[in-house]
Amino acid sequence: MCSVINKYMAISSTNNGSTFYNINDCRSFNQNVTTALVALSAYPCSEVIIINKTGQSVYIYDSSYSADSNRLLLESNESTTIRGITNSGQVSAKTATGNGPLYFRTQYFSLLPQR
Repeated sequence: MCSVINKYMAISSTNNGSTFYNINDCRSFNQNVTTALVALSAYPCSEVIIINKTGQSVYIYDSSYSADSNRLLLESNESTTIRGITNSGQVSAKTATGNGPLYFRTQYFSLLPQR
């Protein structure tokens, strides 16, 4: 059965030109963060999932809000999702002390939208 389907349907190995094009373009990153506030690597998205593996508290800021009253506290081994952005570079982070790896994944949707 599969060979018959493959004979008549070209299965794309990329998103380009595919009938089933996945518009939810996602990327994974890891970035070392320190006590200095730094923007995450910029990639187009509407949400970013952040996982703290620094071994310490990390403060998360969005857009240009860098006051302590506008930050989120993310403890070690916790994760959060920031939504309502257009680029992961709109989110910044810094550690309470020291440095360590912060992992994050960009995406447009939490689920694949129905068409």
